[in-house]
Amino acid sequence: MKGKILGVAIACTLLAMTACSAPWSAQKEGQVLKGSSKGGQKVTVIPQESSQDYRTIHADQSSDLRGYIQYGVDNRVDIDEMEEGLMRLSKDAFKPDEYYFQQGNYIKPNVIDDMLSRKGDKAHPGGLNPPLGKGKDLGEQASAHPKVLSYVLEQDYLVKAGDNSYKLGGVSLAVSVNSVYTESLYNKKDGKTYTADVTLDKSKAMAEGKTYAQKVLERVRKIKGLENVPIFIALYIEAPPGSYVPGHFYAKTLVGKGQSAIGKWQSVNEDYAMFPTAEADDKYKTDSAKFAKFKEDVEKYFPNSIGIIGKGFYKDGELSELTVTINIRFYDKTEVISFANYVSSLLQSRFPFSQHLPVQIYINSVDQPEAIIVKQPDMDKPFVHIYKLYQ
Repeated sequence: MKGKILGVAIACTLLAMTACSAPWSAQKEGQVLKGSSKGGQKVTVIPQESSQDYRTIHADQSSDLRGYIQYGVDNRVDIDEMEEGLMRLSKDAFKPDEYYFQQGNYIKPNVIDDMLSRKGDKAHPGGLNPPLGKGKDLGEQASAHPKVLSYVLEQDYLVKAGDNSYKLGGVSLAVSVNSVYTESLYNKKDGKTYTADVTLDKSKAMAEGKTYAQKVLERVRKIKGLENVPIFIALYIEAPPGSYVPGHFYAKTLVGKGQSAIGKWQSVNEDYAMFPTAEADDKYKTDSAKFAKFKEDVEKYFPNSIGIIGKGFYKDGELSELTVTINIRFYDKTEVISFANYVSSLLQSRFPFSQHLPVQIYINSVDQPEAIIVKQPDMDKPFVHIYKLYQ
């Protein structure tokens, strides 16, 4: 039963088009939030699924930065990983049994715009990115000095201030840098749009991320309400545009109350790999061979498969999670049901990876999702859900 509930939760969260509802309801408490940039709000406390998750503070008024990340980070997989990964890493600094999660409320859009702009930008005089370089047009000038800093993501972590109120206990920041700088720039003088597209030196960009993080910290400490709280900072490098797998976090640090200087950085050993690819063959040869075997087993049964790809999440060099997407040609629903059950049986009897590996498998046709299969270490057998769309 526990596995089934988890599977339903995952399915409902990721694919809202299905007719299902969450297995828990929000716990409305109507409490007052203290110490917020929007102090005095009525809030709802949403309980966690497990003790490893944060309870969430949901305010009546949405954050000014809701969805703003898309103006700095283009790839959806990077957006998801930055938000989820920052929350994951924050658990070392702000324990889920002590802290409540809330979207960032202190760093305003104009402050973000200032930091991401170039030095010398008259509209945003506080730019941290390099000024335009030399070139015959705006595209060449931007390419000569590519932007490195791509975004600053804020998450707030609150503690109870009393029976019916909460206050800010700490802040987490993800400071992201580009691996590829791409931008379309409109020149008002000639009415033309120019394009910059530069692949950055990854090691250099990651090193510069630490310099940018110090400058970001100094800016953040000047914001009312953030002068004295602990600030956790994690550095992130984005994947190239259009990548199926996201970039990754590579360093983290915790800055104490009232401090405005970063001390030592701690390495974060995380990575994503896409199967099957030559890069995965080089970096994770054994896992790449295992995925090829699983792919072969799937294709033997179902000739209508038109593509099987995998995304592996690595932590400290070990595969920690695998997500598989299987695209099929749809003929009839009974075929989908049969195929989903076959793939589920593979996870139990012929899966080349460890049975302790969390696995999510999405089966899609050209038009829509058809099924999801979830296998967690604590499940006796995989959870299988066949989607049924109602007109």
